[in-house]
Amino acid sequence: MKAHPAEISQELKKFHFFRSFPDDLLLQISTLVSAVKFAKGEFIIQENHENHCLYFIRSGQAEVLLSEEVVALLQTPGEVIGEMSVVTEKPASTSIRAASDLECFKIDTKDFGYVPVKEKDHFLYLLYRIYSNVLVDRLTKTNEKARLFEIANRDLHQAQMGLEKTGDKKVLLVGTDKKQLVLAKMAMGSTNVHLDTASDMEAAKELLSQNVYDALIADETCLEILHYAEEKKATGRNVMMLTKDVRSNLTAIKDMLSVNHMMTRDPEDRNLTIRTILTTLTKVLSSDIFGLEKYLTWGVEVKSLPVKGSAERDQLKEDMCVSLKKRGLRNTIIDRVNTVAEELLMNAIYDAPTDSKGNPLFNHITRKTEIILESHLQSTLRYASDGVYLAVSVTDPFGGLTKSTILKYLQSCYEGAANLNEGQAKGGAGRGLHQIVENSDLTIFNVKKGKKTEVICLFLVEGQKRELQPSFHYFFN
Repeated sequence: MKAHPAEISQELKKFHFFRSFPDDLLLQISTLVSAVKFAKGEFIIQENHENHCLYFIRSGQAEVLLSEEVVALLQTPGEVIGEMSVVTEKPASTSIRAASDLECFKIDTKDFGYVPVKEKDHFLYLLYRIYSNVLVDRLTKTNEKARLFEIANRDLHQAQMGLEKTGDKKVLLVGTDKKQLVLAKMAMGSTNVHLDTASDMEAAKELLSQNVYDALIADETCLEILHYAEEKKATGRNVMMLTKDVRSNLTAIKDMLSVNHMMTRDPEDRNLTIRTILTTLTKVLSSDIFGLEKYLTWGVEVKSLPVKGSAERDQLKEDMCVSLKKRGLRNTIIDRVNTVAEELLMNAIYDAPTDSKGNPLFNHITRKTEIILESHLQSTLRYASDGVYLAVSVTDPFGGLTKSTILKYLQSCYEGAANLNEGQAKGGAGRGLHQIVENSDLTIFNVKKGKKTEVICLFLVEGQKRELQPSFHYFFN
């Protein structure tokens, strides 16, 4: 049943694209709009074919293909499809295909040719009003992409510079994403690190038999090569590279507890993956795993404060939140930062401190009991923002965190393990770790056994959407 123009108008009004249109114009445009559906896999527009229609997504997903390669996913209600081929009146430069069942509103510009002569000028005005909005919207998006590209390019250069300082090293990267391997090789070409790549286990074993590597990184499809390298003592440092799905990663981590370094990435975001690989290699090849600066733009100002005891905990959080508000950060981000800081500080005060023999000092005490930390027991709270990420960290001088502890606590929360240990029952350490990971976009655990533990939490800022799948990395020396 065809929707009434008034109903279409009300729906169009919710789309960002049409927000500047007055109600009377929206109602007139709605008389030219029809609803269409596409099944998953069906093409809406095909590359090098003429297109006379503007489409506005109502529900579902559409993928953009260039030379049969998916380059973007469109899924926001109101997203425009086909605008450039309509405006330029040239064949489409890309193909658009339904990535799921897709519903759209359609405006066929050919329909304007059938408008009565006396109304033609008015309807052409509507069409050109739409065109002007299309071009402004496209320019805005292009400017934002250019800005983000500049940031990504700057961050990549910074990561390359950091890796170059590690000196002449040799690294093997193993994974089945061949395009990712090529991009990684290109990115590391300007550093002192020589990178070999392998897309399967046999090729990796052959390279390991012929070369000595300072580090080996393997993705979730080739993790067995890490065990093989350990048995052959073929590399100095092994890194497993997993996806961002914490629940599925827990099984992989359990099977790979002998591997001291773990990073995650989004396989769809190859550029960010490259930067993450470079940052990870900088840490493991230099044996300098600490410092939130490694995840921020060079030169950022870092605030550093001692954690002297439980009575000062609230003041530390309040001062930090006030400082972040002055920098213009949104309250939703600050609330998450406050939640994470509370858990980090509670751990630093009650759970982390140990005596000279490594025995816990305060984790048996109720969290309502005031604790004053002597100078050698104090941790450090640090935070900074470079406009893209906000980083918060707490570093303690004990180095008591283990991979097994991380795994056990997260399993208890994500998998519903029945038996929580005594520390959890009294202080909520396991729940606290879960809160830290879930409220951050990325959590990094850096540990030098018996010497130092640093937990870094990163939050996306500046209007960016938070990660749909919060994840964590760890590095143990």
